Amino acid sequence: LELLLRYAWYDTDCNKSGYIDQSEFLQLLSRINIYLKQEKAIQIYKKFIKEQHNNNQRKSKLSLRNFNKQHGITLEECVYLLRKIRKILHATSENGKDKKRNNTDHRRNEISDAIFDRLFGPEKEVVSAREFLHGFLHWKQNDGGATLEDVRNLFQKLNGMELSQLGEDNDDEEEGGRVDGGKGGDDNDGGKENKEETIDRLHFAEYLFGPHNDAFRPEKVMFDRTLMDKPLSHYWINTSHNTYLTGDQLKSLSSVEMYAAALQRGCKCLEIDCWDSDSKTNNPMVYHGYTVTSKIPFDEIISCVKAYVDANPETLPIILSLENHCTHPFQKTMAQTLETTLGDALYIPKPGMLLLPSPVELVGKVLIKGKRPADKEDDETITVESVDQTLPDGKENSSEPVLPKICPELARLTMFNGVKYRNFEQSNEMSCTDMHSFSELKVSKLTKDPANVPLWRKYNLDHLSRTYPAGGRVDSSNYNPIAAWSLGCQMVALNFQTDDSAMVLNDGRFRENGGCGYVLRPRSTFPMNEDRNSCKGRVMLRIRVLAAACLPKPNGDIAGEVIDPFVVVRVHDMIDSVKVDGSGSSPKTKVIKDLAGMSITGAKNSVVKDITDKSNVIKRSI
Repeated sequence: LELLLRYAWYDTDCNKSGYIDQSEFLQLLSRINIYLKQEKAIQIYKKFIKEQHNNNQRKSKLSLRNFNKQHGITLEECVYLLRKIRKILHATSENGKDKKRNNTDHRRNEISDAIFDRLFGPEKEVVSAREFLHGFLHWKQNDGGATLEDVRNLFQKLNGMELSQLGEDNDDEEEGGRVDGGKGGDDNDGGKENKEETIDRLHFAEYLFGPHNDAFRPEKVMFDRTLMDKPLSHYWINTSHNTYLTGDQLKSLSSVEMYAAALQRGCKCLEIDCWDSDSKTNNPMVYHGYTVTSKIPFDEIISCVKAYVDANPETLPIILSLENHCTHPFQKTMAQTLETTLGDALYIPKPGMLLLPSPVELVGKVLIKGKRPADKEDDETITVESVDQTLPDGKENSSEPVLPKICPELARLTMFNGVKYRNFEQSNEMSCTDMHSFSELKVSKLTKDPANVPLWRKYNLDHLSRTYPAGGRVDSSNYNPIAAWSLGCQMVALNFQTDDSAMVLNDGRFRENGGCGYVLRPRSTFPMNEDRNSCKGRVMLRIRVLAAACLPKPNGDIAGEVIDPFVVVRVHDMIDSVKVDGSGSSPKTKVIKDLAGMSITGAKNSVVKDITDKSNVIKRSI
C-alpha cells in the first residue's frame, strides 16, 4: 500500500507542499483504486482532521506535528487513513453498502483472511509469536530453521511500519470493538514487548504481500561460507561486459563510477579495455576501441577497485579482465599501477598451478585475466569484443586488430590466460589457468551440436569459460544468460548499464549467497558421470497466483479503473533461453473481469510450465 501511495502522492500534491487537502485526498483514493463512497471518505477525512487537532491540544501520541487544519494531511498521516479505510472495506458488504455484516463470512472473500482463518481460527483477531512460529512458519511454510526470536524481530518490524499504530484506540471505536477482541495480548504490556508478541489480521496481510514473505528461499539469500571451498571453476561468477560504458557501444560516455556501481551490485569480474594514450606518463586510457566513446585513465579505475577492497576487506576475489591493446611502455605502466595501487590485495599467481584456488582462499584479493606470452598461433585476437570497426583515416578495417605481445612485467601478474578455442578435446589438456572467451553467437553455434555439450561441461569442471554479447548489440542490449549458465560457463558477461530482462535474471541469480557474486553451480552443470539420473528428467511446475493488491493503472494512467488485470509469469529454462530476445515462455493467469477495488483473489488461478532442468530455472512475474 505504501509503495503505491508514494508512487501517486507527488502527482496529487500539486503545489508540492507536503500536504494534501480534502479534494486531493479524494483524487488520491481514485488514483490508487480505492472505491469508497465520497461522503464516507469525506467523513473519515474530516473526523481525522478533528481528532488530530484535539489530540494535538492534549499532546497525545497522535500529535506528530504542530497541526494546522489549513495544510491538510501529510504522507504518513495518509498512510494511516488508508489503513483505516481498508479496515472499513474489510468489514462492509460486497455490494458496496455501508451496512456491517458478519466479519467471518466476509473475510473468506479475502485470501489473507482465508489463510489466517485456516491457520489460527476464524474467531481470532490477533496471533501470538509462538502460534505464528509453529502454526505457520514450521507447519505451513516448512521453515524449520525459524526461531521465536526471528518471529519477534519480524513482529517488531511489522508493528513499527509507518503509522500503523497511529490512533489505534480510536480506530477500535470506529470498528465497534477492540482490535484484539480481548485475546492474545495484555492491555498493560504495551511498548516494544507488545509489538514483538502479536500481530493482527491486517499486519498478517501486509506480511503476506510484503518483502518479508518473499518467494525467494530465505536460506538461499544468506551468505554460506562453507560453500566457498571449491575451485573457482565450480562457481557462477557475476560478470560485467565493457564495464566502463554508461550507454551504447558506439558513442556513450565512459565513467569510473560504472565500476563502483557494478561492484556495489555484486559484480566480481570487471572488464577494462586498455589503449595507448598521449600521456607522457604512459598511463593507458580505457574506452571502446574504434568508436567515439569517451576515455578514462586506467589508474583511476584501479584506484576505484582498491577503494572498494579497502572498504570491503572480506570481499570474495575480484577479477579484472584486461583487453590489452597497449604497447610495451604502457603495459609496464599498467603493471606498475596494479602493484603499487593494489599492494597486498593483488594476487600474483605461482607457476605450475594444478588446481584453481577456492574463493575463500582468495578473500580480499584482485586477480588479473589477460594474456601471458604464448605462441603467436595461440593469440586470442579473434575474440576482440567490438562492433564493426573503422580506422581513424576512414578506411574499413578488414581484419581484426592484432594485440601486441605481453611484456614480462604484466604477464607475471596475470592469473588467467586467454587462449583461442579450437576444440574441447584440445582445451581439456590445457593448464587450469588457461581459459576461453566465447561470443553469444559462438555459444549458439557450438550448442547446435549436442556432442559439444558434455565436452564443454567437462572443460568447465577445471577451467573457466567467459561469454559476452555479440558485437552487433551496439545498443548495449543483452542476451539470455540461461544457456551459458546451463553449460557451466562461469563468467557470463552482461551490459550492466542496461536494465533489461537478462539483467533481471542476473540479479536474481546472484541474489543467492548473500549477493557475494559467487554462486555454487548445481550438479546439472557438471559432467554427469556418477549419477546420470540425479538432475535429468522433466518436471511440471505449477504456480498458483493467490492474490494481487494495490494494482497501478495501466500505462501510467491517472484516471479510470484497473480493468481485466492478469498476471504474466515468465519462466526461463534451457529451451527458452535459445530465444534471441531472451523473453522466455510466458503463460498467464485468467483475466479478472471488471476489477473494482484494491485487490484480486484467484484461488483457482494457476499457470503450468513444463521444466527441463529444475536446478537452473528462473521465474519472473509481471
